[in-house]
Amino acid sequence: MALSYLSFEDLSERDLLDQIQAGVPEGVLVDYKRDLYGRADTDVREFLKDVSSFANTSGGHLIIGMDEMAGIPTALAPLSGNSDQELQRLENLARDGLEPRVAGLRMKAVPIGAGGYAIVLRIPKSWNPPHRVAARNTNRIYGRNSAGAYEYSVEELRVVFNSAASAFDRVRAFRAERLARIDSGEAIVPLAANRGRLVLHLAPLSAFGVGNPIDLERAQRVQELLRPMASMGYSPTINFDGFSNVHHGRDGQCWSYTQIFRNGAIEAVKVRVVSDLQPPNLWIPTRDFGNWIFEVLPSYLTALQRLDVAPPVVLMLTLQGVRGARLGVSSLDNIPLVDRAVLELPEILIEQYGTELDYHRAVRPAFDALWNVGGYARSNYFDAAGRWQPK
Repeated sequence: MALSYLSFEDLSERDLLDQIQAGVPEGVLVDYKRDLYGRADTDVREFLKDVSSFANTSGGHLIIGMDEMAGIPTALAPLSGNSDQELQRLENLARDGLEPRVAGLRMKAVPIGAGGYAIVLRIPKSWNPPHRVAARNTNRIYGRNSAGAYEYSVEELRVVFNSAASAFDRVRAFRAERLARIDSGEAIVPLAANRGRLVLHLAPLSAFGVGNPIDLERAQRVQELLRPMASMGYSPTINFDGFSNVHHGRDGQCWSYTQIFRNGAIEAVKVRVVSDLQPPNLWIPTRDFGNWIFEVLPSYLTALQRLDVAPPVVLMLTLQGVRGARLGVSSLDNIPLVDRAVLELPEILIEQYGTELDYHRAVRPAFDALWNVGGYARSNYFDAAGRWQPK
């Protein structure tokens, strides 16, 4: 089985031996190296060329500690020394020697039973290309074909520069299509008719190119990480679109759901986001709004990471059916009415999987835009460090 279909965390010596047994040749998606990259300038440039060529083309795997003949793997050639130190060295080289950095690059040492280890790098197809080698007195941009890495021509560079923009266009088209379906009553499941909806989309840029679908059995195993917003229980199921968790309220109707599509995109929807407890006022409870999101966002991103979905990931938050409501931040009499039915908050690009604080800081501009609706310059519910801390 191709390495791209396997869980990166679970890669083992057996998987590397399978590459040998199957005779998987070097090419666009895989490259073999017998020895570690050295510390000389030429060795460093070679490493950066190999990594960037994968990122700029279709992604793939670089396996170090594998002997080959005419591009066909023949045997493991276990490496010696401290694997942690070598991984750290390679990570530093990739971080400091490529511009821009390659998001989602992963490395691991695979123990070999007879002693030693091999190093496997999983390099995602980049959606922020091209990445140039900018270290050790060089300035070059590489791609990859069946013969290995090569330097891009001017015409090829023009195509590469345009690819990132087209990926974002596809993400925006995905959002528009899904919002239209939800608004017309064609959500993943019929939703309870209630005041307002919160729609959260996580769209990995890798989901809108040529890539492998997620493993639905693995999605089932991480279902707890895909809990619907503001839910205690849920019903998991595999469906035509992928995998979903659905939360039904006391009335038996769907109050929220989470759907992960086959391409790795996530859609989470919650109804009842506009309160009418103070008639005739309608208001959006801003503290609850943030809690609903931040209670699930880190776990959704962890689920994508567990499913080997490469970043970056675009987060999109939308409020539907909110015309005439007010932002619940102070005396409602002083807050202007929302003048439109749909509020599409600004897109947020999450470049790397990180900590909860990283996500709080990244998402704040979307919250600031929501508070702009109420006449505020920014949200008051983040502390000085950028952490969500509603008063």
